[in-house]
Amino acid sequence: MTEQTYRLNSSLSDATFKLSCEKIFSKLSRPDQSTIDLVLSHDDPEKAEIILPDGRKFLWYFAIGSMMNPISLYLRDVIPLTSYPAKCPNYKMIFAGLNGMADIEACPEAEFHGVVHLLSDEQMARIDAVELTYQRIVVNSINYQGQSHLVNIYKMKINNHLRNLPSERYLDIIIKGCEYHKVQPEYINRLKDEQAVTPRRQPHTYRTLTDIPSDVFYSVEELVQHNGSDPSLPLWVSVNGKILEYKGLPSHDHPDYEVQNRTYTFLKSKFGGREATRVMAKTLYEPLYELSLNDDDLCEQQRAEIEDEIAGKFGNAQNQGYWKPIGRLRLPNSSS
Repeated sequence: MTEQTYRLNSSLSDATFKLSCEKIFSKLSRPDQSTIDLVLSHDDPEKAEIILPDGRKFLWYFAIGSMMNPISLYLRDVIPLTSYPAKCPNYKMIFAGLNGMADIEACPEAEFHGVVHLLSDEQMARIDAVELTYQRIVVNSINYQGQSHLVNIYKMKINNHLRNLPSERYLDIIIKGCEYHKVQPEYINRLKDEQAVTPRRQPHTYRTLTDIPSDVFYSVEELVQHNGSDPSLPLWVSVNGKILEYKGLPSHDHPDYEVQNRTYTFLKSKFGGREATRVMAKTLYEPLYELSLNDDDLCEQQRAEIEDEIAGKFGNAQNQGYWKPIGRLRLPNSSS
């Protein structure tokens, strides 16, 4: 029996992506043209950065993954001074690693397309903080007018990662970014027509957090107290109104210690003592849904999809047994 190959149907998210763009553009404070002109007056195509006489630094950044998408940039508080489509010669883009993330690989005579952004040093640092498994290198780029410019680009730190399919959501984010910035249509069509994806899970297959006591409720204030700052209180995380308690780190000599310590540190900083659903909606931006700006505009299906993601991570072999369901979150004005 031949395994079915899935391709992205990007038209499913066209309408919601447009609405999301309208939302963010009404809120963005864009750099004024005089600032852009000043920075560009000090540009040198043979350098991947611009340093102004007053010491301010700006960097040319070639985006190949989700950072091509204006929504993804907005969610990371990144507003480029300018952006344009370009191609990168003598490299090819691949999808690799556990989650099929975009990477580059040296390949003479090859090329791929993406979007070049001009970012401040502070904005570049925000992306550095996200791309922890990548290193920044400098490569040449060529814009659609045939002009060359050195740029920064991210390459995975570990070479020879196994190739893997990107998720349908991830490729959709990439395609939307390419279309928005007017990347060459032939390149976009190749991604759509030739790149297989891991399909989105369907709602009837969503996993849920189970064994949550139905008659135990905690307030938002009680949840906040369990944010990990008080060593006498266990860490709590709420997902879709269901509260999970971390049972505690294993001993230092336990084989799970390193993984659990990293997991605990990450979850404490991002979700400790919080209802994580909306935060996850920003972290796992899904073009199928209109961008959420507050807790009230997350639809039930999106909430269920985020719970599915968390249930999968907390229920995997590395995390299973470290989290205990303890109750539900009592929302303000709730009679429960």
